Amino acid sequence: MIETMGTSAVLTLHDQTLFLLPERAVFWEEEQMLIVADPHFGKPQIFRDKGIPVPEGTTADDLQRLSLLLKRYDPIRILFLGDLVHGRFENTERFDELIHQWRRLHHQTQVFLVTGNHDRRAGKLLPPFRIDRIDEKLAFKPFVFSHKPNFDTSHYGIAGHVHPAVTVSGKGRQKETLPCFCFGPHGVLLPSFGSFTGSQVIRPSREDTVFVIAGDEVFGMTHSG
Repeated sequence: MIETMGTSAVLTLHDQTLFLLPERAVFWEEEQMLIVADPHFGKPQIFRDKGIPVPEGTTADDLQRLSLLLKRYDPIRILFLGDLVHGRFENTERFDELIHQWRRLHHQTQVFLVTGNHDRRAGKLLPPFRIDRIDEKLAFKPFVFSHKPNFDTSHYGIAGHVHPAVTVSGKGRQKETLPCFCFGPHGVLLPSFGSFTGSQVIRPSREDTVFVIAGDEVFGMTHSG
């Protein structure tokens, strides 16, 4: 069952209610859980350390967007589906303070992480998040959460890593690439939460159900497979 509620899409999956949010996250109502994939916090700093000029403030903006979601839905926990941070970098004082401030603001919210490939080289960047549980894979029936989409038929999977997007056509033959949620027979790919992460265009099959994020709205789309 699929319906719209404001700017979000609400999906009933395995008797569970999932809010697909235009902020590129999912709120699982029954578990009071906010699910976020691939923030890649700190990525701009890594680029600047390598001499690549990129704008400042991206991490702070993403944390603010996350805080607004936590305030709106008041979840018991937030679950990051890997690549919480982009990698190791020097001069972490400002980053640490941003995370400490964010965590103090949401000290009552549990933080869970299924580790991604970037998290494994994060070093001292992870401790400020005060993570309550870290694992390679987490199961909350009827779902199994992982970073990479290694789906099987035993449980329905929810994963990130891919940063899925689709190309849609508009008026005047205009085309635009937009992030999306892609629900397949055995699992769903979530869009990347980070605003400095890029995306990978996917080709959904006829078995997939795709929800596209266009600005502040989530809507279902049809495809030819």
